[in-house]
Amino acid sequence: MSELLDLAQAAVEAARTAGADFCDSYCSDTTEVSVDVERSSINYCATIRDQGISVRAYVNGGQGFATVQQLDLQSARECGRRAVEMAKAAHPDPDFVRLPDPTEAEEVPELFDERMAGLDSSAFVQWCLRGIEEAREVASDAIVQGGAGAGWGDSALASSTGVALTRRGSSASVSFFVIINRDGDVGTYFEQDMARRMADLEGEAIGEKAARAALGQLGSRPVPTGRVPLILGPLAAWGLIGSVISAAEAEGIQRNRSWLVGCEGQQIASPLLTVREEPLIPAGLSSGAYDGEGVARRPRALIDDGVLTTYLHNSYTAYKSGVMPTGHASRGGYSSSVGISTSNLQVQPGEHTEAELISEVDNGIYVAYAGLSPNSVTGEVSTTIDFGFRIEGGELTAPISTTLVGSTANELLGGIDAVSSDYRDEPGLIMPSLRIESVQIASEG
Repeated sequence: MSELLDLAQAAVEAARTAGADFCDSYCSDTTEVSVDVERSSINYCATIRDQGISVRAYVNGGQGFATVQQLDLQSARECGRRAVEMAKAAHPDPDFVRLPDPTEAEEVPELFDERMAGLDSSAFVQWCLRGIEEAREVASDAIVQGGAGAGWGDSALASSTGVALTRRGSSASVSFFVIINRDGDVGTYFEQDMARRMADLEGEAIGEKAARAALGQLGSRPVPTGRVPLILGPLAAWGLIGSVISAAEAEGIQRNRSWLVGCEGQQIASPLLTVREEPLIPAGLSSGAYDGEGVARRPRALIDDGVLTTYLHNSYTAYKSGVMPTGHASRGGYSSSVGISTSNLQVQPGEHTEAELISEVDNGIYVAYAGLSPNSVTGEVSTTIDFGFRIEGGELTAPISTTLVGSTANELLGGIDAVSSDYRDEPGLIMPSLRIESVQIASEG
């Protein structure tokens, strides 16, 4: 990894010599393996190694960005010079202030697994074949889509302000979507698992779980239109919470394109909802000591007893607002621009199990999964419940069909009257169920 840092620092030095006021360089060497399943057959298998370096340079506020796919000293220096040339030609941005200074943070262990990095495509093919077999053991007519894959590699970040960091990481995932069609009665569902180390990856039973859930969706029927309680299972709740946190990204706030404009420090949800960010958990899916610009990450509550505590900033949006960066800068790779994202999110569990929350509902809907993501600008919610069950007399009964939800982010969040004590636990993530007191649904029933 030291060689990557040497190249990144050489690119920064070349950019400074060429006239950059500020600059940074990101250098990476990664490998990705993927296997795709289509209609219960292995459809695609690939191993891709990707190497490259990028430089982001600023001259009088104007930004230039250059990339190259050769990892050698000459290419790194040339990349730095080209970034400066483009920065000089760019229109000055009066809102750019500077890049962040170095900060100190403890390293997070177990983000790289040698065993995972040593896997070849044959291992992923076997996982996929096993998933297909598992699904067919549940239902011989199951059609399986999905796949498995992994990525690993090294990266380095250097900047003109003195940032000098190296990272090594790995991750893998297995996911299957199962379709069961019996004379036009269609049941579908998916299941997945993700991890940064082999010890946390549960490759077995993914196909079986997806097939059993798909079977459970057969025989769906409409429900009466009206206002009913909703219980969001862990995946459905996760979709809602993730979209709410994304709406707090400062770029959208500053452009007046978020329903959370003016909500920093304000009550946006029920006092029962607390969402923490925990970036320093060993082996967490999104763990890391530093963000994409080298700013130290730290644990914090993003929503605390229903109050939105902070907007999410990278250095550009932070200095534009006159605040310090919050450690939320992100880079998708050496060829990507710097964005904003969070690390591991954990919803604070409540006092009663999901089963107990269901038992208290006489007439309602259980949502296993649905795109209950508020429009990022308006906060409006208009979507279908794709995977859900009717709750009658405190018990799950038949799966539901053709059911629409019409609401707003404020109504959904403010209506949370219970959070389950049990939860789905992925590495670094905690996903309990949420109960919402009353939501308008529309159906054919």
